[in-house]
Formats: sequence, C-alpha cells, structure tokens
Amino acid sequence: MQFKAYLPPNELLKSFSTQLAIVTLVYFAVTFVGNYFLTYTSSPQFFEFSATALAAILVIKYRWVGIFSVFLGSFCFRLLEMPFEVAIYLALITGICAFLFQYAFIWFNSTVETLNEVSSVASFALVITPIVCAVHTISTHIILQKFGLLASGISMFALFKWWLDELLIAYLFIPLALSLFANNALYLSTKEKTEMLALLLGMVSVSLLTMHFGQLLGFTVILILVLLVFVLWAALRFSSTVTHWAIFIAAILVMMTIIFSDNTLNPEPYQQNLLLVKIGLAVMIIGGLFVAAAFSERNHVETELSKLANHDPLTGLPNRSYFQDFVSHSLSQAQRQKQQLYLLFIDLDRFKKINDSQGHEVGDAVLKIVARRLDNLLRADDFVARLGGDEFAVLYSHPKINKAASNLARKIIKIISEPFEIGDRTYSVGASIGISIYPDDADEANTLLRQADLAMYQAKSKQSGFEYFSEEMNALAHEQLQLENGLRQALEAKELLLMYQPKLDLRTNQVVGLEALVRWITKNGKMIGPDQFIPIAEEAGLIIPIGRYVIQEACSQWVQWSKEGLNPPAIAVNISPRQFSDPMLLQDITAAIHSTGMDASKLHVEITESATMDDPEATLVTLEKMRELKLNIYIDDFGTGHSNLGQLRRLPIQALKIDKIFINDILTNDDDAEIVNAIINLAHALKLKVVCEGVETRAQLTLLRGLGCDEIQGYLISKPLINNQAHFYFNKEITL
Repeated sequence: MQFKAYLPPNELLKSFSTQLAIVTLVYFAVTFVGNYFLTYTSSPQFFEFSATALAAILVIKYRWVGIFSVFLGSFCFRLLEMPFEVAIYLALITGICAFLFQYAFIWFNSTVETLNEVSSVASFALVITPIVCAVHTISTHIILQKFGLLASGISMFALFKWWLDELLIAYLFIPLALSLFANNALYLSTKEKTEMLALLLGMVSVSLLTMHFGQLLGFTVILILVLLVFVLWAALRFSSTVTHWAIFIAAILVMMTIIFSDNTLNPEPYQQNLLLVKIGLAVMIIGGLFVAAAFSERNHVETELSKLANHDPLTGLPNRSYFQDFVSHSLSQAQRQKQQLYLLFIDLDRFKKINDSQGHEVGDAVLKIVARRLDNLLRADDFVARLGGDEFAVLYSHPKINKAASNLARKIIKIISEPFEIGDRTYSVGASIGISIYPDDADEANTLLRQADLAMYQAKSKQSGFEYFSEEMNALAHEQLQLENGLRQALEAKELLLMYQPKLDLRTNQVVGLEALVRWITKNGKMIGPDQFIPIAEEAGLIIPIGRYVIQEACSQWVQWSKEGLNPPAIAVNISPRQFSDPMLLQDITAAIHSTGMDASKLHVEITESATMDDPEATLVTLEKMRELKLNIYIDDFGTGHSNLGQLRRLPIQALKIDKIFINDILTNDDDAEIVNAIINLAHALKLKVVCEGVETRAQLTLLRGLGCDEIQGYLISKPLINNQAHFYFNKEITL
C-alpha cells in the first residue's frame, strides 16, 4: 500500500502564510502595546493584555488561521520576558482558549454572526466568555507558579480581579468587533446623525464634568450618567452596532475619567474605586447588550412583518400594494422635478402552460428566475414588483424623450425569453408589455397602472411584444367589457348557436363531414362573429364553458339527425388552446358522448398546431387518450405554427387542415402554392389526409385537386348553415 501526502497548491500556501504572518503581527503588536496599560489593571506582571478578547475576535474572523496566529503571537510576546519553555506553555494555553471560544460560540450560535439576539447575548455574556476567561486565568496562574514566576499562595480575590480584567476587556471588544465584521451598512437620516452627535457630546460632557467634580460626585454617578442613560438611549434609538460603539466609548470615557481625575495613579482608595467601577462596568455592559439585543429582535420582527406585508414571499420583490404606494410617491416627486415616468406592465406568455402541465413547483421556479432576471437587468433607481400571478411591473424614469421605454421593453422581452433549465428540462417563456406614461397618459397611480394593463392586453392580442397606451384602447376596453358581460349572460340565456359547414371529399365529390362553428345571436337578433367574442372569451376564462357547450350541442345535434334517419356525416368541433390544456377536457368529451349516445368515431376534434407544440409530452398523452375513445383528430390551422416534424410524426392524428391564409392567394403567390404543395406531400408521406379551408373559387379547387388535396371546405361548397339547413347536404354529391 502506498501513502501519498497531500500538498496544497502554492497559491493556497502563499495566501495562508501571508494571512498567518499578518494576523500574528497584529496580535503581537496589540499585546505588546497593551502591556503599558498594566498599571490600570489588577493583574500580575506577566498578564497578557486582552488575550481572551483579541484571541476570540481573531478566531471568529479567521478560524484556524486565527488560532495559529494567536499561538505564534502569544509565543513571541512571552519570549520577550520569559524562558522558551514557559512561553510555549502559555502560548498553548492562549491558543487552546481561543479554540474553546470559537467552538463554544459556534455551538451556541450556529446561525448568528452578531450579538443582536437575546439568546446570543446570554450565551456570550453569561456562559462562554466567563468560562473561557476563567480557564485562561487559572491555567496561566498555574503555569506561572510552576515555573516560579509568580508567588505561591495567591488569593482567590486576586484571581478574581485578574479574571475580571480579562472579562471586562472581552465584553468591550468582542461585541463591537462582531458588529464590524458583519459589515452591516448604517443608513441614517440627518436627524439620526444629529441625535448620534448629541449622544456623543453628552457622554463627553458628562465625563469632563465628572473629572472636574470627581471627588464630589463619586464614580457611581459616572456609571449611572454615562452608561445607564446614554447606552440605553443608543439601544432604544439605534441599531445594535451603534449601541456596541456607545458601550465601548462610554467605557473608555469612564477609564479616562479615573485616570485623569487625580495625578496619583495607584493609591488605595483609587484601587478600591477602580474595582467597583470595573464591576459596575461589567454589569452595565451586560445590561446594555441585553437591551440592545431585545430591541434588535423587536426591530427585526417589525421589519419581517413589514416585508411580508409589502413584498411577495415567493420572489422577494415588492408586491402590488407596495408598488402602488411607490408609484404615488414617485408621481409626486416627478411632478415637482418635471420628470417623465414610464410604467411597464409585464405579463408572461406560455407560463400557464408550464404551470398547469408541470405543476406549481416548476411554475414557482419560473417566477423566481424571471424576477431575478428583471432585478439584475434594471438600474438601481428603477423599481420592479410582482403584481400577482405571472404579472410584473416596472417603474422607469427617463428625461422627456418620445417613447424612451422602447429599448427597455425590448431588453426585458429578450432577457425573459432566454431558455432556462429546471431539473433536467429546458423551458422558455415570453413576455407581453404594456406601457403608460406620466404625465402624458395619467397623473394618478391606479389609472397609470390600469392603462399599462390595457396596453399589455393589446400587445398580447397583436403578439407585438409591447404597446404604448392610447385613448383608443379605453374605448376598445369599454367595448370588450360590454361584450364580456354580454357573453356571460349569453351562456346563461343560451344565446349561443351552432352552425355547420360541410366538407367535401374531392375523390367522391360527396359531403363527408361537418364543422361545428359557434355563433352568438343577441336578444335583438344581431349575430356576433367568433372573431369578436372568442378572443374575449379566452381572456375572461369563458372559453372552457363555451367549448363544453359546443361539444355537448354538436353531439346532441348529430344524435338527433341520426334518430331522424338522416345518416349524418362525421361532425368536427374546435378545441381552443386553453381548453386543450384543461384537465377536465377528456371528462367533458366522455360525458357528452355518454349522455347523448353519440358514436365516438363520428366525432372529430380539431386542435390548433400551436396548442400541440406547447408541451409535446402532455399533448401526446392527451391525444392518445382521445384515440382510445375512438375520436378522430385533426391538426387545425397547419402551417401557421412552429411544428416539430419529429413530434408531428409521433402524434396519433388522422389529418392536417391547411389554414386559409395559404389558400387565399394560392393562384397568385408562388410561395403559398409551394407551401401548400409541400404540406400535402408531407401529410401523404405520414399517411395523413389533407383538408384545405377557405376554398372560394373553382380555380382554387382545380389547383388543389391537382396537388392531391383530399378534402376541401369553404364558401365554394357552402357557407355555415343552421341545423335545419345543413341536413340537405347529407349524402349529397356535389360536382364542381
């Protein structure tokens, strides 16, 4: 067996060595300079000033580098005044204490980086620091006595004073250092800065007065005035970081007051007062830390509650309420500064397909990705929010230039449309954006948002990407609202009517099928075409009940004709993209077949090409279940979508219907003729029938017959007919 030693890379070794050298030097320098302050401590000659406090700070910041640096720094400092062996022992003790502090601090506060929680203050001030300081004090005392560097028989009271010095320094330095390491930015208003300055001046003023009247006031008054009043003031008004600074400054001022209140530094009365001050300082520091932590926890809870109230919990972006408040505030500011504001209302395309087919977990992941992309794209002074569902909004300021938001809208569409991976699958969504402008369109937040929403729907219906609001959209929106309300009533009042358009087999010249087409006959007898109300039904969510009605009515009518002995041909119903993604579609079809007694083989379903391509796997499953019901499946409007030929070959379909846009100019446009010819050849290669829609002239018929088209449908044969007219075409041979 061979053992191979691991050698870290040179760069890693170099970085470790550099950090080790710098941190060791810092520890040595602080300890060396601190040696000159021994006069004001109760510790013996060999006391390592700030040992536990500085060691704790370094190991929390630098971990193992800090532990080794503490050991080396302590060893170098000790080596100046004592033998090598003693220096090693004492340095080991300091390093071990540093490790103990690090381990205990992480164990008690695994997720806390600063002392801003009551539990973290309790573990730090009442458990970890007193124990580690006691271990360091007692161990150092034992080693010094063992090597004869400290008189034997030292009293417990002397050890207590030594321990108290270490503890007090740790209380002062460690909380402040942790706050500085956390690097939490302080955002203070002018009023708060003025208040902080007043706090500092008050502390200094009281200290100066105490130095002047120290013999009269006594040191207890100093503690009450400097620590109790000013530290609690800081804790009540500011963050824990400011409070830690206040505690540190107050303690320094107290010590300066002691030092400069008399020129004779160590008489007995001052030693007694010094001990009392130290005890008082320790108690007041702990109190200040607890109060600061309690208020920090309260502020944190208030901040979280405010965030929950004003931010979307899924994406972390501001919510609709916060966005509207921000827009109102920005409008007031823009009015004063004569600025122009753009409100961009963003709605995701194809998101519903992903959410319905893949589940809410994937849908939520998509929303997070979109939110992150928007946040990264926008400037710091732009404002983005999630309004709800798959809707986002952006408030964008710009100097007064005509339609300045166009570039931003294009960037948003581009970045949202980029594919992304979730799990082992790749997805993509699009975006439709409506834009309204202050002051051109409105000067009130809700109106500006509503107008951007209207423009977004216009962009979605035109598939133009983005649209600016115009007054015509208001009129159109009002008209659409009336149509939507009327359509809801039409469903209840049964004002919808099915009409039937025959399909002709070009080989037999017989009518072989009917397409059921829905029309809306209002109470006053006016007929509204599907091109007017179907898009509104899609947006309003009414397309599914309308589609359910069409399937049920078509089946009932076919059965009625059959009972009358009219031998009706197959009947086709259109399935909208939204209805095709409805989980209840198959159940609705099955219910209609069973309730009416329809022959399922005589029911054809026509599904648009784009609907089948949105989610190929889900499409395949749905179509296979339809075939199990013995339904015949046609791909409608073929040539207008983005078919994947490999996917098309897998689908269990029987026919392709070529959209009329290719038939309209087939005689004059060579490209249309070539496209139709290619589709017919492709379909026949896949053993599929071809139906051409919108055939209106004999010349079109002749060309299509020559290209090998199987069936045609259009005004050349018949316009859509009501039920009591359509039966005249059953089993009829039409020679054209």
